[in-house]
Amino acid sequence: MTTLADRKRALLQADREAALAEKRRQLRELGAHDLLRQVDEASADWRKDPRYKPGADLSVGFVDMVGEELKAAMADLGASAARLESVRVVTTLDQAVSAQMTPFDDGSGLVIVADGIFGMCSSYCQYLALCADKRSHAASRPTAFWRVLRDLGKGELFGHEDVLTALLRYHTTHQRALAASTQLGVRLSPEGERYAWQLSHLAYRFVVGHEMAHHVLGHSSGPSAFAPGERLPACSADDRRERDADRLAFQATRRASERLSHGRWETLGMRERATMAALMAMMALHVAERTLFVHHGGSHPPAAVRTGWLLEQLKPGKQQSTRRLLRVPMKATKAATDLSEHARPFSWQALDPDLVFSPMPPSHLEAIGEFDAMQCETEAFHVSWLERHATADTAWLGEGARLAAAGEPAPALQRWGVDAGTSRTLCDPRRALTFFTLKDHITRSFTERGIAEQWVAPHALAASMLIARRVQPRRAHLAQDPDGGGPAQEPPMPGISPG
Repeated sequence: MTTLADRKRALLQADREAALAEKRRQLRELGAHDLLRQVDEASADWRKDPRYKPGADLSVGFVDMVGEELKAAMADLGASAARLESVRVVTTLDQAVSAQMTPFDDGSGLVIVADGIFGMCSSYCQYLALCADKRSHAASRPTAFWRVLRDLGKGELFGHEDVLTALLRYHTTHQRALAASTQLGVRLSPEGERYAWQLSHLAYRFVVGHEMAHHVLGHSSGPSAFAPGERLPACSADDRRERDADRLAFQATRRASERLSHGRWETLGMRERATMAALMAMMALHVAERTLFVHHGGSHPPAAVRTGWLLEQLKPGKQQSTRRLLRVPMKATKAATDLSEHARPFSWQALDPDLVFSPMPPSHLEAIGEFDAMQCETEAFHVSWLERHATADTAWLGEGARLAAAGEPAPALQRWGVDAGTSRTLCDPRRALTFFTLKDHITRSFTERGIAEQWVAPHALAASMLIARRVQPRRAHLAQDPDGGGPAQEPPMPGISPG
């Protein structure tokens, strides 16, 4: 029987052919000829695949596989067969959502995950693979080997904090600027590349598993005003529900790995990888929600809190060692979400070319760095920027800036030419709003009002930052040290035993 979730899934499945054509157009404009050639080669290979169909969503097979892995694992953990049978999974090119589970009145549910989240998870997993490569290389060199042992004792086995921070800031800045999910490359050995892909698969499994867990655990919500039979996403400010979903997703991620392993040692190794991948996925979601959205409508608790929840699922002896291993990734995660004047903006020149590469032209990489640096300036700077560039004909630039700084974001948007209804919608904290969407409205208005082309982008960025500061909710930061302990212990959920 076709469910409401099936119908919604069919509507949301992306036209990857159209998306590919748009990406090729953007790459030609940017002069990214190397990347364009890689995209064309990958596209040609896909067209030779027997599964290829024009307009088909290439991601369907992968997400269906992940969904089936999780369903089997959750069934082992005692989840309702009826609940598992009625949940579907889909990916979307729309960056207005990171990951969510939408319930329907017929009892079905649809897990929706944005492509950008997979890219964010991939950045974390490439970083882990880089560290694994360096450790493997060090094992063959006596002096470096002792350095590895020293770092392990200090809880700093994962180094290269600057690399992970740069990977994340490039990714998020690119999405804030262009609404496009693009990554830097990490130079890995063939074994490192396989390891990174395996970790990415496991991390994606946790992301899907968290949303699927909401459905399995019966977390529903109020009716949606946008479609009959559809309800609001299940994620909420209810920490208990989020905690339960995290715990079930964590156990299912590990259980799915156990099911696919052969032998005791392979099972132990896969469980360890699944554990670290789940923690990286949780951090990826945290970075996405804290940087890509001005307001989210409903979001997950802070990463430090969720880390504590996941670590509670480990045996006591593993908790402390895992906390130590998380120190550097947590520091980089905190640095990647910092948009204050104290932040370390992305800088391509500061990166070691032996560790990181990009097929994008240098001019584009420098532009992303400039965008990141400007968005980290103070409110006073952004007000001054717009006032300084206002002329007799564009006095409204400075007037809008002063309104925004005075706590009047909707009137500021209207002064900049955004219509009243749209201005109210953009400032409504109950609605999800990405930074790019806000910036796009302001960009169009500035263009229509005659701002010179070379000034539209920096002016729109300054204006968007002024509005974002005033309408985004207060958010918890990654203030909790991962070595400092998590929240108080609670009894495990029924049917879920500590690992």
